[in-house]
Amino acid sequence: MTLVNPIPWIRRAQHEGFAIGAFNANTLEQVQAIVAAAQIEDAPALIQISHRALQHVGDGNVTLGLRYMAEIGRIAAQSVRVPIGLHLDHANESEVIQALSLGFTSVMFDGGEFSFEENVKRTIKLRQLAHSVNACIEAEMGEVPRADSKGNVDEAVEYTDPADAAEFVRATGVDTLAIALGSVHAIRQKEVELNLDQLKLIRAIVDIPLVLHGSSGVKDEHVAQGIKLGLCKCNVATQLSQAFTLGVRGVLANADEIDPRRYLGPARDAMFERVRERIQFFGAAGKA
Repeated sequence: MTLVNPIPWIRRAQHEGFAIGAFNANTLEQVQAIVAAAQIEDAPALIQISHRALQHVGDGNVTLGLRYMAEIGRIAAQSVRVPIGLHLDHANESEVIQALSLGFTSVMFDGGEFSFEENVKRTIKLRQLAHSVNACIEAEMGEVPRADSKGNVDEAVEYTDPADAAEFVRATGVDTLAIALGSVHAIRQKEVELNLDQLKLIRAIVDIPLVLHGSSGVKDEHVAQGIKLGLCKCNVATQLSQAFTLGVRGVLANADEIDPRRYLGPARDAMFERVRERIQFFGAAGKA
């Protein structure tokens, strides 16, 4: 298939009580693992590209990284029969505009550095652009912090204010909204509990699909409860990196191995299995 706008699938997930997986990719092998897993599980899925991935793929040149990932994502989607979207995560205004021009079918504008009013103004502009090219736009209210390599979080965990979220959605007309419920980016163990009461309050007054960032570090029972309460898109990165890296290490335990194909192949296979497991867990298997 060609790359698709994921919003119809995310809205279906909202109505039927499952979630679409948005899976981070930094390499060709990781993109291949995502679409292969979606194909075998007969599930819609998102290839998700972060700012750090763009820097890596473009060797420091984000524009070049966008061009690479747009082409890789397009070819990957054409290689399978299930709906695949290409999503740019936590992007600034310039990156969103470039991504939409290159064929990304979903973008997240991160306007957290601006005042509420300025964030609304810029988001409206980008929403109009995204909709003009049949793409989905995600925004965020509240901030999901990031842990360092030791799992430490310097900033306090804050929760999205329901009233602010409702006003932002009303003012901007965004398709999906990422909210802060206590999750943390880059947590390596499933130890975080979501504030499900806060989710209930937000769900009661915000009717668009809600997004969970940092799902890798959240206890599975809380992810499952969150999906039942209205989380319709779950972002997965750290769990995939762990699986991919363990696949590499398993081969390179043999100090004589030098062929990248011999360790990148098993790494791809390991990530493929992890993506399959998450698709099943989110309830998206068979939904294509």
